[in-house]
Amino acid sequence: MANTNGYELDWDSTIEQDEQQYRTLDEGDYDFIVDRVEKTYVGDNSEKYAGTKMAVVYFNIQVPGAEEVQIKENFILHSNFAWKIGSLLVSTGLKKKGEPIAGRYWDKLPGTRGRCKIVQTSGKRNPDQKFNNINTFYAPDAKSDSGKNKWAV
Repeated sequence: MANTNGYELDWDSTIEQDEQQYRTLDEGDYDFIVDRVEKTYVGDNSEKYAGTKMAVVYFNIQVPGAEEVQIKENFILHSNFAWKIGSLLVSTGLKKKGEPIAGRYWDKLPGTRGRCKIVQTSGKRNPDQKFNNINTFYAPDAKSDSGKNKWAV
């Protein structure tokens, strides 16, 4: 697994990197493992949702024949985005499709697996810069007779 958490530098630390290491994935379908969830709030730069609770979810994207790539996605805890939260929970097997879910599901996400569609989006400040984003979370294979997410360990 890639070390994506990093570490604090000291004032006189040796710096070897010259630029940010960022790998743009080909658009397509990928398996993922949820690395971690950070609970935070939407910043003041949002007129509509400033101060609203938000989960930042870090996904380790499994790239066949290559090192995994980490993508983070924001999930605003607002009724307008309940569909996005629900599709993530269905994909990871924490929620059954068509049934409500309550409780501490955010705490259960790390370590879960699922499948998603990755797309490239353009940067707001630099439209030539491309970023990986999750466009769709796929529901587990309905043919699985175990009832568990087919990607679960």
